[in-house]
Amino acid sequence: MRSPSGIAFVEDLRRHGDAIALLHEGEALSYDQLATAVDDAAGALPIGRRLVAVAAANDVQAVISYLAALRAGHPVLLLPSGEPAVAQALIDAWQPAAVLDGACAGRPVERRGAPRHDLHPDLALLLSTSGSTGSPKLVRLSAENLQANASSIAGSLGIVGGDRAVTSLPMHYCYGLSVLHSHLTVGAGLVLSDLSVVDRCFWDLVRTTGVTTVAGVPHTFDLLDRVGFDGISPTLPSLRLVTQAGGRMAPAHVARYAEMGERDGWDLVVMYGQTEATARMAYLPPDLVLSHPETIGVPIPGGSLRIE
Repeated sequence: MRSPSGIAFVEDLRRHGDAIALLHEGEALSYDQLATAVDDAAGALPIGRRLVAVAAANDVQAVISYLAALRAGHPVLLLPSGEPAVAQALIDAWQPAAVLDGACAGRPVERRGAPRHDLHPDLALLLSTSGSTGSPKLVRLSAENLQANASSIAGSLGIVGGDRAVTSLPMHYCYGLSVLHSHLTVGAGLVLSDLSVVDRCFWDLVRTTGVTTVAGVPHTFDLLDRVGFDGISPTLPSLRLVTQAGGRMAPAHVARYAEMGERDGWDLVVMYGQTEATARMAYLPPDLVLSHPETIGVPIPGGSLRIE
């Protein structure tokens, strides 16, 4: 018998009915269909609460596997997709009971002899830091952390069911994962893709699928400069929101993109986050970007910040 995850965006998928949850390579999956797939995958996982590793690719099977592990009450260790050496090092170090990899069509590969970890009852996710201060470390996040952060981000950005994000960042990265969480929590859609913003096909995908939100780190905006986003932006009628986090961007760069958005009908929201805080924890409201382009803004709803 599955134990509830305590995470609303996992437990309440069916509440959003036939709204489109995931779009990938021309195929659409409704929230009802996603809920059924997640329930089926959860039922195939090991009995008893165990550590489960999930290869976090930007595809349908990875999303199903991740949500299924949470749905079954298993703490998840997210593995980077396309980095087999790093993934194997994490598996060797943390010894999960099972590995969910898209190459196995979502079937769990149980690891014989894996230890039964003493798992904290609140633990839901082990997520790697960026390693900016040395070697990457795993942050322990609870079910309450994940849901509270998802709801606060959705609220601060005004994300609603009619919105649709594109996976412009990897799912194993806390910023990319929070895009998934914040959209699922309100019944919004996600366009799953590994395309880079420098690919013409990426912007064709944004247009044809009606993407409303795009997320980027400072390097993303450097790439946008390279492809001439100033000329692409006016051709994206559905775009309403561009978010920037993952490192400080020069104030002049922030101001230039805010002015571009003002011209073309979308808002730039500068954000600040840490893996230790689940993901994004502060945002600069669009109406303050041009007057305060050097700041991280205000706390997301329910949060507080202080300087010691």
